[in-house]
Amino acid sequence: MAKFTKRGKVVIACAVFLYVLVSSQISSWRLSSDFYTGFKTLLPTTSNTKDINLREYRPENLRQESVASLRSQLTLQFPYDASQPMPQRVWQTWRTALDSPKLSPEFRKYSGLWNEAATEQQLGEYALIPDSHMPALLQNLYGAVPQVIQAFESLPLPILKADFFRYLILYARGGIYSDMDTFPLKPLDTWPSIALNNKPHARLPIQYRGLKPERIGSAPEPGFVAGIEADPDRLDWNDWYARRIQFCQWTIQSKPGHPLLRELIINITATTLASTNVNSKVPAPAFIIDEDHKSDYLVNCRDKRRFDDKFPANQKKTSKNADMTDTMNWTGPGIFTDAIFNYINNLVQTNTDISIINNNLGTDRQGGSKTQQFYRKITQGLESSATFVKEFFTLIEEPVMIDDVMILPITSFSPGVGQMGAKMDDDEMAFVKHMFEGSWKTDGSSKISPPPQQEAADDA
Repeated sequence: MAKFTKRGKVVIACAVFLYVLVSSQISSWRLSSDFYTGFKTLLPTTSNTKDINLREYRPENLRQESVASLRSQLTLQFPYDASQPMPQRVWQTWRTALDSPKLSPEFRKYSGLWNEAATEQQLGEYALIPDSHMPALLQNLYGAVPQVIQAFESLPLPILKADFFRYLILYARGGIYSDMDTFPLKPLDTWPSIALNNKPHARLPIQYRGLKPERIGSAPEPGFVAGIEADPDRLDWNDWYARRIQFCQWTIQSKPGHPLLRELIINITATTLASTNVNSKVPAPAFIIDEDHKSDYLVNCRDKRRFDDKFPANQKKTSKNADMTDTMNWTGPGIFTDAIFNYINNLVQTNTDISIINNNLGTDRQGGSKTQQFYRKITQGLESSATFVKEFFTLIEEPVMIDDVMILPITSFSPGVGQMGAKMDDDEMAFVKHMFEGSWKTDGSSKISPPPQQEAADDA
């Protein structure tokens, strides 16, 4: 009876939270179908943004425009307020609801640990969103940005929708998203994004574009947090991972409205509408793309077209021809990693006050090979072209910060994997345990651990 009562309390808490969330959105800014007459949405490319300051972007007045950028629509709907605290709110998704008998005992246990972490001292909230609730929730959150809903409904595979939803819910409401096959190792208020004594502020910022550190602002409070998934120093790295340095998206933390997530959502929305037969009953304005960068919108150009120039780039993606590499480069860790690099590069290319702190470039106290060995390449990249080379994140053991973007070492979200420098679960930088038991086992979306590293790659 006690066990049932505890489970009942969790279910009731989730139901109340979702009710409040949805109810608060019913009265939000919504557009009627009549508004779309003569109105078009521009789906901008996100890989050609050197002339746009993404951090300081100011949207146009939609009431005075016949063509409005999706970037403006998202910015107006979810403005970013960096001064607000990081929400101690946890989101998870799964095929079934928390009270379903189909939910495995392991996942029920993990979700309970997240619920306890989120609601400890009544500081946060926890919600498990079943697949069947996603459309209604997104309709209430993104009803004023219907192209996003069109894209979500047009994604041909469940794993693509699951990936997209985590970005959408964090952009709209903020907090932590974590996969069902994970559980927290430490209280949320001890994470570096919240615990002030763990912030990497001990050293002067790294200079870039010739700017002296004293002219650069101090590091702000983290607004977006990701961890390293893969840092392989091996010749066959691309047989196992989408990127040489790859960020994991099974656990992400963000304040609502963060512009990095906005750019990722734009990319996925534009890619989906250009690469699929749009499958949505949602009324929406016509959309247009940047024809000068058309290949940026096509999934096939990100993988298959690169290796076979005869492969039809315009072939529409369906549930029958979308595969693992499409997932990685469409909604998964490949495009997630690209979005992070694109955003931080834009920060230093369009601003002159970005704080860049990487305490891993200091003296190695243990005598091993650390990020210090790449110091010259890292600083030359920032000085000569205001670009972050992948080595900036290689072998890091402490968090690094670029403006309010915090990147955690591989140990933080992947402790105990036994390679790539990951330490054990009891390490001070281990915050989430990933059990690798998710839906990828049945849909072939990757997330398979390779054998231990055997040979160093010249690429490092």
